[in-house]
Amino acid sequence: MANSTLSDPLNWFTSVLMTVNAVFGIVCNVIIINNVAKSATERTSFNLICAARAIANVIILGLGFLSLFVPLTIYGDTLFPPVHHAIVITIINSLYTGLQNCGVLIAINRFCAMFFSIQYSRYFTPTVTFFAILLLLSYRIFRMGQDIVQNIETQCFSTYSSEFLTWFPTRDPNCRNKYADVVDGTVILLVALVLINIATFVKIYLFYKSTEMDSKEIRNRIRKNRIMFSQTIIQDLNYCIDMLFTFKLSTISSSRIWTFISGSLIWECVHSSDGLIMIMFNEKLTFLKRSFFSASSPSSSVAPQQSPVILVSSPRSPAPIG
Repeated sequence: MANSTLSDPLNWFTSVLMTVNAVFGIVCNVIIINNVAKSATERTSFNLICAARAIANVIILGLGFLSLFVPLTIYGDTLFPPVHHAIVITIINSLYTGLQNCGVLIAINRFCAMFFSIQYSRYFTPTVTFFAILLLLSYRIFRMGQDIVQNIETQCFSTYSSEFLTWFPTRDPNCRNKYADVVDGTVILLVALVLINIATFVKIYLFYKSTEMDSKEIRNRIRKNRIMFSQTIIQDLNYCIDMLFTFKLSTISSSRIWTFISGSLIWECVHSSDGLIMIMFNEKLTFLKRSFFSASSPSSSVAPQQSPVILVSSPRSPAPIG
């Protein structure tokens, strides 16, 4: 298999494509991590969740694609034993689920900021968010270990195929396919997130419409919150698209290029584009400042806690979304 993969133009092309995509994604996500780590003003609840997403993206792109998929694509399936395939694939799939959970954290954060404004500033601090992320990470690590031990005991391994250029759950009929119902679960989660974010956005829009402010200022603030809403929706849709390609649309064709696109490339693009999206929607880092943010806006994150988005004196006003 190694000799055939080394001489296969498609294997070389896909390996180069995955490498470039992974490096690009790692750079984008490291920029987000560095921004939060070095700037105290960037350590809002929202940006901490973004940093957690970025860390998971870096691990998935580095451990899963650069250190497993790319070498196997070039040198063949037997480069690493099946148990190595299974351990890495289990880790990155568990982190993938963790990223979806981060989307829930963001949606809840923004929803509570708008509908429970008094309690928000007390309970939704960066410290509370940090420990929530740690709790989520601890659970994911526990599940990783549980799945790995179970797979080794039962010899049920998910593996990467250099022939089809994608990974497969175990095809042993004696093994349970734990990914069988994951698409339906993802769609349900996405619908819930969309409903939460729509409720939040409607609340933001109606609040600004009912508040006496300069019309230009109203438009600028509504545009900022639309941008925040758009970021969340785009990131959530990315995951739904990936799951549909992986578990549904991948059956359209058995050609190698299609299995690569539907099983590997789309998945990798989710994590590389996630970093780019977070850069685009961060006011300090974005290269689209004139399009997304007003020229008079101070340079800060999209949701700074030090400079609340909503400036009113009423105690019933929505809390700053951070």
